[in-house]
Amino acid sequence: MKLLVSHASPYARKCRVTALEKGIMGIEEVHVSPLDEPEKLNHLNPLGKIPCLIYGENKTLFDSPVICAYFDELGEGPRLMPKEGEVHWAMRRHEALFDGLLDSALNIVVDLRKPEQQHSEQWQQRWGCAIDRALSQGQNELDKIEGDISAAQIALSCAIGYLEFRLSKHDWLAPYPYLREWYEAFNQRPSMQATLPK
Repeated sequence: MKLLVSHASPYARKCRVTALEKGIMGIEEVHVSPLDEPEKLNHLNPLGKIPCLIYGENKTLFDSPVICAYFDELGEGPRLMPKEGEVHWAMRRHEALFDGLLDSALNIVVDLRKPEQQHSEQWQQRWGCAIDRALSQGQNELDKIEGDISAAQIALSCAIGYLEFRLSKHDWLAPYPYLREWYEAFNQRPSMQATLPK
């Protein structure tokens, strides 16, 4: 298998953490810049986005929730996403919430990279509020995602890690001490330390 990634991509990090937690070895990581090297990516993922997994006879999977689900089926150890029932849909909801948090953070980063006169304070505020609401709900529902390693925990920790990596001028976790305590403990997992963004 080949996983097209960037070490700065939090979406790719989710997949890398998942593979490590599931004990999947031998994945070749191919570093690709979607903006600078579209010829390496667009024929594999028409959306031109990473991560993208190549497996089998040049079959591909994208994006991160799909790749993580595939690794969950393939690997060993505890399941990261329950297979069925109410617990399955609750976990799906949490994963979507934390992926959405990540989307909002990425939108702010992209906006800040534009020339200053093109920045949108209105949209940055909207995305910032979405991040704050997601963190608030994450703290309020920590008891529902604690315990064995899960897809929701990986999504939340990678999202917080991205906030620290790209948007560290703002202390996003200041209002959420219990969430910070949880994250600092989770971030010590070998899978998280091995995939720190560069």
